[in-house]
Amino acid sequence: MLAKTKRMRVLYLANAAHIGGGNRVLLQLWAGVVSRGVDPFVVLPTHGPMEDECAKLDLPYRVVPYIQPSWHAPVASWLAMRAWRRLLLEIGPQVVHANDPFTARIISLASRLEKVPLVCHVHFPPGTRAMAWLFRFLPKPATFVFCSRALQEEVGLSLRRCFPNSQQLAIQNCIPLDAFNPTPIAHGPVNRVGIVANLLPVKGHLDFLSMVAELTARGVEAEYLIIGDDIHQTGYKAVLENRVRELGLSTRVRFLGHRRNVRDILQQLDIVVCTSHIEPFGMCVLEALACARPVVATRVGGIPEIVEDGLNGFLVPPHAPAQLANAVERLLRDSDLRREFGRSGRLRAERHFNQNVYVEKILTVYHQATRVHVCG
Repeated sequence: MLAKTKRMRVLYLANAAHIGGGNRVLLQLWAGVVSRGVDPFVVLPTHGPMEDECAKLDLPYRVVPYIQPSWHAPVASWLAMRAWRRLLLEIGPQVVHANDPFTARIISLASRLEKVPLVCHVHFPPGTRAMAWLFRFLPKPATFVFCSRALQEEVGLSLRRCFPNSQQLAIQNCIPLDAFNPTPIAHGPVNRVGIVANLLPVKGHLDFLSMVAELTARGVEAEYLIIGDDIHQTGYKAVLENRVRELGLSTRVRFLGHRRNVRDILQQLDIVVCTSHIEPFGMCVLEALACARPVVATRVGGIPEIVEDGLNGFLVPPHAPAQLANAVERLLRDSDLRREFGRSGRLRAERHFNQNVYVEKILTVYHQATRVHVCG
């Protein structure tokens, strides 16, 4: 009789309860690891849309308020650490996977005391000084996983000086290709150009609107869709809506808000634009390529690792609405080029950003972390 292979339990700490790029990657990871011998248990900091996603995947989860350790609040910090230790004892994970450094910080001491290796995923650069402060006087993660080579190059060297014993790996994000089937664009009376991003200043929506104003002044006919919401309730959506009115673009620009069916929206677009000023990877860009949609994006962070300039999209400098307009206008006036870029983009997504390869790389991280921990 063959012995059953023991499954690995991994405790995942999502950095937020809303669905941004980092959490979309987590959802893809969870969908992939279950069939490969991993039992995820998820912790969320608040109630929110991620609860529904956990339910869809039939994953156990718990909502636990995240309390950052602080020397100025020793009692609260100690109580929070004790609660984390109890959760670790209850769940019994072989690995803890935190989805950003701030989240890793809250469980680092408990994971060390319970001898569970900690993997810290880095989707956004917190800054070298911030990273050094985050784990000052606290145990360091066993492994830092960066979502792009660009992000690792940006902070990796300084991070190694701070944490010489922590492993570093760049594992580019992936896409569930079967869920993003490339479909022909249903041509309407006008072309559609869209941006998919949460409403944050760093995403460059004001540049997008300036681009729209420039194209309108040139007589280019198109409809412009903004997909995403003000997830932090900062009032930034009102700022953008006011700007639309100031530019006289109310009949051309539509705010669609948060949409769970992003892939369906992408398939309705002729061109996808990414105007980010900082973008460690760019999931919306990869999703556009998977849908065989041409991309116009800023040449920042990890985006050049996804888009090949002149082959499946155009790359322009950040804060350059006129150059964005030039690239979008060229694609709007050339349907053959749009189709060529779309085919090339889909092929690139299939070859380089396959979900199965991504999951296997993450599983290797888990196994290495547990082996090092046992040997240490």
